[in-house]
Amino acid sequence: MTEFDSPFPSVDIKKNRKKILVARILLKSLIYSFAIFGILFILLLIVVISMLKPQSAQIVPVPDQAVLSINFDDNYSETRSDDLLAEVTGVRSQTFLDLIKAINIAAGDDRIKAISATVSNTGLGLAQIQDLRDAVFQFRKSGKKAYLFSGSFGSFGQGTRAYYLATAFDEIWMQPNAEAGITGLALEVPFFKKVLDKIGVTPEFYQRYEYKTAMASLTEEKMSDAYRSELNRLGKDIFGRIVSDIASARKTDKQKVERLINQAPLSAKEALEAGLIDKIGFRQDLAAALKTATGAEYVDVMSYAASLKSFGKSVPAVAFMTIDGVIAEGPSYRSPVRDEAITGADTVLADIEQIVEDDDVKALVLRINSPGGSYGASNEIWYALKQLKLQKKIPIVVSMGDYAASGGYFVALGGDYIMAEPSTITGSIGVLGGKMVLEGLWKKLGVNWERMSFGENAGILSSNQKFSKSEKNIFNKSLDRVYEDFTLKVSEARKINLKEMDKLARGRVWTGESAVENGLADGLGGIEAAVAKAQELAEMKPGEKFRLVYYPREKSLQEKIRLLINSGKGIYVKQMLSEAGFETETYEGLRRLRFDAVLPPLKIVF
Repeated sequence: MTEFDSPFPSVDIKKNRKKILVARILLKSLIYSFAIFGILFILLLIVVISMLKPQSAQIVPVPDQAVLSINFDDNYSETRSDDLLAEVTGVRSQTFLDLIKAINIAAGDDRIKAISATVSNTGLGLAQIQDLRDAVFQFRKSGKKAYLFSGSFGSFGQGTRAYYLATAFDEIWMQPNAEAGITGLALEVPFFKKVLDKIGVTPEFYQRYEYKTAMASLTEEKMSDAYRSELNRLGKDIFGRIVSDIASARKTDKQKVERLINQAPLSAKEALEAGLIDKIGFRQDLAAALKTATGAEYVDVMSYAASLKSFGKSVPAVAFMTIDGVIAEGPSYRSPVRDEAITGADTVLADIEQIVEDDDVKALVLRINSPGGSYGASNEIWYALKQLKLQKKIPIVVSMGDYAASGGYFVALGGDYIMAEPSTITGSIGVLGGKMVLEGLWKKLGVNWERMSFGENAGILSSNQKFSKSEKNIFNKSLDRVYEDFTLKVSEARKINLKEMDKLARGRVWTGESAVENGLADGLGGIEAAVAKAQELAEMKPGEKFRLVYYPREKSLQEKIRLLINSGKGIYVKQMLSEAGFETETYEGLRRLRFDAVLPPLKIVF
């Protein structure tokens, strides 16, 4: 056996053998004890949660005379919760797909006589609201009525989106002495350069081209003229659509709506006199009026959705796959701590393989709600979708949610038909990349890095120094190649010549309505319209029964336990950030910027 000289004092091993043996036994005992206690804790947690299983987890029979009850302030995520909590309680998260399906089916269900909904400070996105408005209008076309109650629209302000949703209903009720905070819409973007300068951190990023502004939050102190003009156009388009839709629903003119928005917040009495709402009263007053009119009992929308039976494997299937959140390499993940979705290319590719093997699947609806992400991961998913069409010969219809931009738009190119809501944020055809240089920070801390390189560009992505001249040239050539590849694929998929592409790309962001006008998308509509289009392209007969098969696939119990254990550390990170006075929302915005094809950290306040 090879011996090495030791710089440490010698130890009499023979003399201390017993002590070492005792220490080893004690250490192993502690490790095993922690492991056993950990397993017992998880099992105990499962038992306790099962005992506390809420009544709402049970499928409640739908009465013959029912009013569908919906609370739009609840969380309706694009992806299903697939964690240990859902396993033991039997309660999956309330997804947006489930909500839309329930309203659409209720329109033709003789047991459902009306909808009674509530909203105040909803977290629904703008495109989701437009999808819901369409669903409620379709429900009303069946001859049934829809009522909405609000304790107040927003808290003093920021109630525009809640009121926008409310205008799809037959009657809008508002609580006495409450306020309608329909104060309009604002776009907010943070700029961190001064903070980074203080701590000695230098962002060195490059983009293609002037409208690809995600990194401006780090590299600039304020908006450039190009950035400001782009957001101004985007904000005007979105605000104009909201005003137009409200005016149409309330049977008034757009000028009056804009004038009322500029006067808001409005009292309930002022809102009633202006024709923005229909009645003032408490929630109990609406319930009593509905009881008199219909004699029906209330049934919660998710209980109703859970009671709906699938047709089973005896009928054709339409696959429904979600691309939610930032696109990245590796597996998909949703943190139960931060409620943050990451779509991993590995998971998507595995799901696509399952779709290929399922003979019952006749079409795929790809729901995209993503600001972008890794170009490599987006490219992988795009190619897998192309292969799916070649191997299985089925149509792919894309349904865009609140965002389908940059890498999210790249993925959409794999579809045969792209549908967006009027205010979906899409486009952002461009690329960026770079690194955060910590050289100044190390100097402030008194840390000196020495390096030895074997290869001229070995340190190209090192955060300890800026790009050299040759590294900068190489990096920018790489961005040129990616941008050329991205725009070429858009040009081929959308049949747009490259000269015209230059007007649509360069990082520009479009609403769904503008995307259709420019040829980047094919039509306007939500989930129901996308499913109907998929049936049409699959040549399924009108009125033919079918079932939706949801992807990503459900995790195993072992995967759910591992997810719970791994997510525990996120609690401490979030707590430390909060104690340090650093908002988690700001942290997530910064963290997202490490990806190479994303939207700016834009916040829409409305």
